[in-house]
Amino acid sequence: MKKRFVITSLLALLLTLPALALRFESGENVRISQAVYEDIYVFSGTIYIDAPVYGDIWCAGGTVTVIDTVTGDIVLGGGNIYLRGTVLDDVRAAGGTLTISGHIGGDLLVTGGTISVERDAVIDGTVAVSGGTVAFSGIARGIFKSVAGKLDLNGTVEKDFEFNGGELTLNGTIGGASQLVAQNITIGGNAALRGPVRYWAEAGEISFGNALQNGATATFDPSLRKHFEQPDAKFLGFASFLAVLWYLLAGFTLLWLGQWFFGRTFKAAATTASAEPVRSLGYGFLYFVVVPVAIVLLFITVIGIPIGLIALLFYGLFFALASIITALVGANWIDQRKAYNWRLLQLVFVALGLLVVLKLLTFIPFLGWIVKIAAVLIAFGAILDNTRIFRRDRASA
Repeated sequence: MKKRFVITSLLALLLTLPALALRFESGENVRISQAVYEDIYVFSGTIYIDAPVYGDIWCAGGTVTVIDTVTGDIVLGGGNIYLRGTVLDDVRAAGGTLTISGHIGGDLLVTGGTISVERDAVIDGTVAVSGGTVAFSGIARGIFKSVAGKLDLNGTVEKDFEFNGGELTLNGTIGGASQLVAQNITIGGNAALRGPVRYWAEAGEISFGNALQNGATATFDPSLRKHFEQPDAKFLGFASFLAVLWYLLAGFTLLWLGQWFFGRTFKAAATTASAEPVRSLGYGFLYFVVVPVAIVLLFITVIGIPIGLIALLFYGLFFALASIITALVGANWIDQRKAYNWRLLQLVFVALGLLVVLKLLTFIPFLGWIVKIAAVLIAFGAILDNTRIFRRDRASA
């Protein structure tokens, strides 16, 4: 599992490198209403694309809508995603709510809380879906694989079908072989299974009735239970990719927000880290050691409890965002050292690459953790070194 995550993360890191030379769009609301003849990277609260894109689209936003033709791949993440146009290549998406009603010429790889593939949707390649609630009413011309809490299949799968999850309702057509592993399986009146079926359900054997067509048979296979208790490696690989995709999109969002609001702070910290790395390392060490001790002392006194709670909240928040903060300081350090004069999104993409590097370091025993901890301490120490208290102390000295 770790090896698969490392390989996928390395590939994801390589994918971020070309971004520095391509087109970027950002802002509170971004609308692409004129044809684009290159790959495009978009980050915004609301993204609306109603013009053809002759290349790939990479985007992240609160609400993302694509209603025109895209000749390349689409990689996107958002709270609400609406894909209504034609995509000639693959689609990879992660979000809270995803609605797909267009034609996809390649594969569809999606994960989300609620996923709806509507009746007009046609996917020529493989469909791989992971989510809380999935409703599929379109046409899948390739293999269909799903790991979900609940799946309602009302559309057509022309080839093989695999499901592993909680609730499965079959009320559509499956042309190939089926492997079903679920807590509960419900067979609807419109279900048509035209290939052999192997299944396991927590309730035991079920009746497929008239759903079995063209001489198809259904076999209850107790050995499939192990797939329910511990999913196959292929499902883990699928889930690993989705986890990495979501990690990158979430990381990109936090990096963009951090650089947008605190860009001057990270720029100043990068300057300090470059000029005084040892001092920054020391200040960072003091922060992560002294602050917890101070919080404990505050909790000892009744009067200090409210302050201690606030301090604990912020300490936990900064600890959770340690990699994000370190990546942003690192990106600004590279920008200053090489005099690139990167724009906001260029800095964010470099920081994203550094975020992946920091994650990969945790897979290297001992030495990797030492390097990561040192980088985090220097970043935090450099930020502290630029606060008013530390500047005042140096001035008075």
